[in-house]
Amino acid sequence: MKKQVQGTAAQERRQTGRQKIHLTQILRHVIQLIALILMPGLFITAFSALRDVWQAVLKGSFTLSGLSSQLLVLAAVFPVTVIWGRFFCGYLCSFGAMGDLMGWISSKIRKKPLQMPPKADRALKFVKYGVLAFLVIAVWTLGMSIDTSVSPWNVFGVLVTLWKGGNIQSLASVGMVLLALILAGSLLVDRFFCRYLCPLGAVFALVSRIRLFRIFKKQPEACGSCRMCTIHCSMGISLNQTERVKDSECIACFRCMDVCPRSNMTSFAAPAIAGTAAAVAVGGIYFAGTYAVAGTSPAGQTEMSSEQGQYKDGTYTGSAQGYRGTTTVSVTVKNGNITDISIESTGDDAEFFNKAKNTVIQEILSEQTTKGVDTVSGATFSSNGIIQAVADALGITDSSDSARTDGSGSSGSDSGGSSDDTTGNSSDGSSGSDGGSSSDDSTDSSSENDSDGTSDSLDLSSVKDGTYTGTGTGLRGETKVSVTVKSHKITEITIESYEDDEQYFQAAQSGMISEILQQQSLSVDTVSGATFSSNGILEAVADALQVDFDNPNDSSSGEFSHGHGGHGDGGSFEGNGDYSGYSARG
Repeated sequence: MKKQVQGTAAQERRQTGRQKIHLTQILRHVIQLIALILMPGLFITAFSALRDVWQAVLKGSFTLSGLSSQLLVLAAVFPVTVIWGRFFCGYLCSFGAMGDLMGWISSKIRKKPLQMPPKADRALKFVKYGVLAFLVIAVWTLGMSIDTSVSPWNVFGVLVTLWKGGNIQSLASVGMVLLALILAGSLLVDRFFCRYLCPLGAVFALVSRIRLFRIFKKQPEACGSCRMCTIHCSMGISLNQTERVKDSECIACFRCMDVCPRSNMTSFAAPAIAGTAAAVAVGGIYFAGTYAVAGTSPAGQTEMSSEQGQYKDGTYTGSAQGYRGTTTVSVTVKNGNITDISIESTGDDAEFFNKAKNTVIQEILSEQTTKGVDTVSGATFSSNGIIQAVADALGITDSSDSARTDGSGSSGSDSGGSSDDTTGNSSDGSSGSDGGSSSDDSTDSSSENDSDGTSDSLDLSSVKDGTYTGTGTGLRGETKVSVTVKSHKITEITIESYEDDEQYFQAAQSGMISEILQQQSLSVDTVSGATFSSNGILEAVADALQVDFDNPNDSSSGEFSHGHGGHGDGGSFEGNGDYSGYSARG
């Protein structure tokens, strides 16, 4: 009898050392890879959908039509959770797939997997419920604001899609540090984030308590002292101590069934078939929801108010940086009100852009401004791209909602006419036409700004009409601009080149240029979060006009080491006139 037990133990050790890859695991990893390629942000989308529905219910604004995309996502995920438990975590979550990859790497480095003490493991698993409670109460309900740059999920989304041209600047953030710590933890403990920190995992754990199918042992007494199922469980469940897996931490990976030397672990349905069918169902419903949203009208429309609004009638275009590239919009103003917003083009992923589009556009139409419009959780970068593009089209800056009251700025037409050129915007996104006539250069911006002027306004009475170039120091290097003067006013500012990071420079340029054009002054506020790039633009404009400007970015404080003296192609300065607080250097 003793020899038989020893023989069985030896057999188990040999099987442990040369485990074969089972069909279930092959299918699971194939599904994980497909999900990573096609739906890398599905876990963010699912959690954001929960948030949107929660907040809509609290605000009393819940409607099936208004939340159709969110409800489709939830309809794809939760029925599977009720049937199979945390299947989503084991097969479709890209963040979980990353945890599996780190666990595999760790297994090649460590001879023996790290086993967390059972008491510590159970205690740490409650942390994710605390994270969920904090987000639901503080953020979703009370409206506490959290910078998206601290989210490791957002950083992960950028990393796994860098091959598509993701915004690499966003990697230099607190979120990247947190992600690195999670990766380090995943090398030590299987599915570290899934076990202890994931708020979406906490939701699925609560729902999976009522799941229909469970893994169980055919003959519990046959297990003896074998602990193979427990040792190989990704979620650290003590499977050797139970006859039926009731733990809500189970992610239905079926590794316990594959490693059992006696084939004693089983389920009511063939796991490979069930897993594949569930993945196809979730993916199908998810893509149906995505393309249903994409197939809706590309524009947001609102009924025209009988009251005169604050904007000048016309159709205007504007551009801004989104998640992967430039988003361009067309904004129609009638009777002084924003009546239509259409998406002309975008470089963002359809998954995130479509999630942001309808919600953001409808809120802008409702508020009649871009100020105070909330971004869509899970699609923050795309939301900001739309908001800033509309602001660029309307000339809305941090200090003004009504730059379009004079018809200046981004390409547009008066009296309801469409712009002559919607694709030839310059890098500052402010090319334009007034009264239906196109600008002389479709790649440049134009503005007939009729500012009354203030004590800080530039006095250009001695400046001949012409175009002048100047340079300034930004965050990472030189910014070069060309400034056009007509009738002693700045009518056009075009960015010729810059060396700053695109993310920050794009944030600065549209706001700074439209503000300078509107105020006819360099005493304008810098763009929050892009101060260095803003100062570089101000210095370059000052250099082009030969106006002294103390650039806080430049340690030489006021000495233009990079400028080339305001060379013009259409005229030259006459005299050294006083520029209302600035001194001419011509």
